[in-house]
This record gives sequence, C-alpha cells and structure tokens, in this order.
Amino acid sequence: MTEPAFDELLRRLVIGDVRFVLIGGLAVNAWGVVRGTKDIDIVPDPNPDNLGRLAEVMVAVGGHVQTETALAGSRFSIAALLANSDRVLIETTLGPLDVFQGLPGVPPYARLHRAATEVEIAGVRIAVCSLEDLRAMKRTAGRARDLADLEDLGVAHDDG
Repeated sequence: MTEPAFDELLRRLVIGDVRFVLIGGLAVNAWGVVRGTKDIDIVPDPNPDNLGRLAEVMVAVGGHVQTETALAGSRFSIAALLANSDRVLIETTLGPLDVFQGLPGVPPYARLHRAATEVEIAGVRIAVCSLEDLRAMKRTAGRARDLADLEDLGVAHDDG
C-alpha cells in the first residue's frame, strides 16, 4: 500500500451515502490537535442497508478483512462481518478503516450522531464526534496515545 489517502476514503464514504461518525485520531485533528494517525476510525449507522453501502464502498476501494480463518473481500462477506462484530479493521488501497460498533466505551451511532459536529473534509461534510464524547472514549481506552490526546485537547481548548 502507498501513502494513505484518508481524505479520499472519507469522500468515498460520503458519496456512497454511508452514514457514520468520525472518532479516533482524525476526530482529534478535527478538534484542533494535529497529529498523525495510521487509520480512520468510524462508528457507522448499524442499519443493514447502511452497512451494505459501507461494504460496497469498501469493495470498490479494494477493501478486505483478514480474519483468523479467512480473507473477506466481497460485499456480502464484509457486510456480514460488519453486522456481527464489535470491531472490523478493513484494509483498503486508500488506507485502513477501523469500524467500531458495540465496544465498551464507544457510544452507539445514534448517541454519537446526536451530539456530533459537522466539518468539511475533502469537499464533503463529515460528522465528527463531540469533544465530550471524544474525551470520554479516550479516557476509557486509557492507552498512552489516548492520554496524550486528552492532554493536548485540554491545552487546545484552554482547560488542560
């Protein structure tokens, strides 16, 4: 894989009518802390039609998922994984997409979407999780990177 093209991957999701909320490192960037990230983290609307559109976009960008027993690369197999998993990491030609649903500490799509802020990235509008939700997810995860993000977000928003 070459350099990730996260802006193009996000654009393709929006053009493909996939409903999602951006979380993780790119959400940290959207809230004013610029740092590198290795993937895009999203929480999609769990509606089966939406997950089907997500799988369709993933196949169009060379998406595949390596499981313990198989390599999933069809629309059907990716959609099935999305419908039945708390987390699915999809490798694409534009970079990795990490899809979260139902993990402890990650609110469901409907809750995240209600509080989300829209930002423009690559000429399209993207729903980004609220600063409050982002901080809560970072506190729950508690890894060194998450703790650094919390500190940086505090400085960026004059409360750290």
